[in-house]
Amino acid sequence: MPTDEIKQRLKSAWVWQKQLEADLQMLQDLRDLAEQITPVYSLAPGGGSSNDKLGGTVAKMADVEVSVQSDIRMLTEALAATRALIKMLDDEKLQLILFKRYLNYQRWEVIAADLRYTWRRVHQMHAEALKQLTEKIA
Repeated sequence: MPTDEIKQRLKSAWVWQKQLEADLQMLQDLRDLAEQITPVYSLAPGGGSSNDKLGGTVAKMADVEVSVQSDIRMLTEALAATRALIKMLDDEKLQLILFKRYLNYQRWEVIAADLRYTWRRVHQMHAEALKQLTEKIA
């Protein structure tokens, strides 16, 4: 398996995390909108149009909630797959770098500071980890 494909598999949890965050924000925005809609009562046949707005908003909320549940399932699967991939490495330092990067979503600078390595050394170790994974999966 090429290195780029391994990186994509490692990044998949981050992608699903961002999708989940976007859907949760959309759900919150719809809830806020629904709270702002006030019913208008009319004696005239046909009633007001606010009920249509509320009904449409509630329908959208239901759709987004289904999407959130799907995102949670996909994120959980991606996290498990990422953990399994990282655990294939024998070197604990390399595992730690990949855990910090792909499961904790830490920046390279933070990883380097935490491990007391240079930024360059962390990148070298990351490349070594990817190389080892490529060899193990091939």
